[in-house]
Amino acid sequence: MLLLNGCGRSRDASGEVAPRDPREAASRLQRVFENAAPEVHQNAGIAGEAMRKGDYERAVLALQVIRSGTNITLEQGLAIHYSVVAMEGKIINAMEAGDEKARGAYELLKELKRK
Repeated sequence: MLLLNGCGRSRDASGEVAPRDPREAASRLQRVFENAAPEVHQNAGIAGEAMRKGDYERAVLALQVIRSGTNITLEQGLAIHYSVVAMEGKIINAMEAGDEKARGAYELLKELKRK
């Protein structure tokens, strides 16, 4: 049964499998914002690139800008959410390893989640 359901990975409202790591989330984020307004598309690109490189503070800041915009579709909102969730685990692991930059990114991430 698990094989039929994508090995137990959850699917979102659009039927896509929820990304598990920042790289997968970055790809999805950039894909769903391909046809967005140029500034939004650019910020999605910045967020995706930063997520892939592990520059989580920059990624969170770009996500905040995107999320504060208007006319966000359900699919785009889910991509933002999955990006935040995927980054959170990586950021926590980095903080536990003593990365002070990760601590700053985590504070920004908590702020983003509250809004």
